[in-house]
Amino acid sequence: MIVTNIRLLFHFAREHASAQKSLLTWQRITEEATWKNKMDILNSFRDAKMIKNNRARFEIQHNKYRLIAEVLYDKGIVEIRFIGTHAQYDKIDPSTI
Repeated sequence: MIVTNIRLLFHFAREHASAQKSLLTWQRITEEATWKNKMDILNSFRDAKMIKNNRARFEIQHNKYRLIAEVLYDKGIVEIRFIGTHAQYDKIDPSTI
Protein backbone atom coordinates (compact mmCIF):
# COMPACT_ATOMS: atom_id res chain seq x y z
CA MET A 1 0.00 0.00 0.00
CA ILE A 2 1.07 3.57 -0.54
CA VAL A 3 0.88 5.57 2.69
CA THR A 4 0.04 9.26 2.29
CA ASN A 5 0.28 12.06 4.87
CA ILE A 6 3.35 10.29 6.29
CA ARG A 7 4.52 13.64 7.69
CA LEU A 8 1.87 13.24 10.40
CA LEU A 9 3.72 10.15 11.65
CA PHE A 10 7.07 11.91 11.74
CA HIS A 11 5.65 14.96 13.47
CA PHE A 12 3.87 12.82 16.07
CA ALA A 13 6.98 10.69 16.68
CA ARG A 14 9.00 13.85 17.40
CA GLU A 15 6.51 14.88 20.07
CA HIS A 16 5.95 11.34 21.42
CA ALA A 17 9.28 9.56 21.14
CA SER A 18 7.95 6.46 22.90
CA ALA A 19 5.59 5.87 19.94
CA GLN A 20 8.32 5.93 17.30
CA LYS A 21 8.98 2.17 17.20
CA SER A 22 5.28 1.33 16.98
CA LEU A 23 4.74 3.90 14.24
CA LEU A 24 7.64 2.55 12.20
CA THR A 25 6.26 -0.97 12.58
CA TRP A 26 2.79 0.18 11.48
CA GLN A 27 4.31 1.96 8.48
CA ARG A 28 6.40 -1.05 7.43
CA ILE A 29 3.53 -3.53 7.70
CA THR A 30 1.15 -1.20 5.88
CA GLU A 31 3.55 -0.43 3.03
CA GLU A 32 4.28 -4.14 2.53
CA ALA A 33 0.56 -5.04 2.50
CA THR A 34 -1.85 -5.37 -0.40
CA TRP A 35 -5.24 -4.79 1.17
CA LYS A 36 -8.26 -5.53 -0.98
CA ASN A 37 -10.89 -5.50 1.78
CA LYS A 38 -11.45 -4.99 5.50
CA MET A 39 -10.51 -8.57 6.39
CA ASP A 40 -7.05 -8.02 4.91
CA ILE A 41 -6.51 -5.14 7.35
CA LEU A 42 -7.69 -7.26 10.27
CA ASN A 43 -5.34 -10.04 9.20
CA SER A 44 -2.44 -7.56 9.33
CA PHE A 45 -3.56 -5.81 12.53
CA ARG A 46 -5.78 -7.98 14.71
CA ASP A 47 -6.57 -5.06 17.05
CA ALA A 48 -7.65 -2.72 14.27
CA LYS A 49 -11.24 -1.54 14.23
CA MET A 50 -13.09 -0.90 11.02
CA ILE A 51 -15.06 2.34 10.88
CA LYS A 52 -17.55 3.50 8.25
CA ASN A 53 -16.38 5.50 5.21
CA ASN A 54 -13.44 3.14 4.61
CA ARG A 55 -11.73 4.27 7.80
CA ALA A 56 -9.71 2.02 10.09
CA ARG A 57 -8.54 2.70 13.62
CA PHE A 58 -5.16 1.29 14.62
CA GLU A 59 -3.77 0.96 18.12
CA ILE A 60 -0.30 2.45 18.49
CA GLN A 61 2.04 1.53 21.33
CA HIS A 62 -0.32 -0.96 22.95
CA ASN A 63 -3.34 1.33 22.50
CA LYS A 64 -1.70 4.33 24.16
CA TYR A 65 -2.31 6.24 20.92
CA ARG A 66 -4.73 5.87 18.03
CA LEU A 67 -4.23 6.27 14.32
CA ILE A 68 -7.10 6.71 11.85
CA ALA A 69 -6.55 6.03 8.17
CA GLU A 70 -8.80 6.07 5.15
CA VAL A 71 -8.17 3.06 2.94
CA LEU A 72 -8.71 3.39 -0.81
CA TYR A 73 -8.57 -0.30 -1.68
CA ASP A 74 -8.94 0.13 -5.44
CA LYS A 75 -6.01 2.57 -5.60
CA GLY A 76 -3.79 0.85 -3.03
CA ILE A 77 -3.63 3.99 -0.89
CA VAL A 78 -3.78 4.40 2.89
CA GLU A 79 -4.25 8.03 3.84
CA ILE A 80 -3.38 8.90 7.43
CA ARG A 81 -6.16 11.13 8.69
CA PHE A 82 -5.38 11.38 12.41
CA ILE A 83 -2.94 10.27 15.07
CA GLY A 84 -3.24 11.24 18.69
CA THR A 85 -3.93 10.38 22.28
CA HIS A 86 -7.18 8.89 23.56
CA ALA A 87 -8.25 12.32 24.81
CA GLN A 88 -7.66 13.81 21.35
CA TYR A 89 -9.40 10.85 19.70
CA ASP A 90 -12.46 11.35 21.90
CA LYS A 91 -12.89 14.86 20.44
CA ILE A 92 -13.09 13.77 16.79
CA ASP A 93 -15.49 11.84 14.60
CA PRO A 94 -13.28 9.08 13.18
CA SER A 95 -15.70 8.39 10.34
CA THR A 96 -15.39 11.91 8.92
CA ILE A 97 -11.95 13.16 9.89
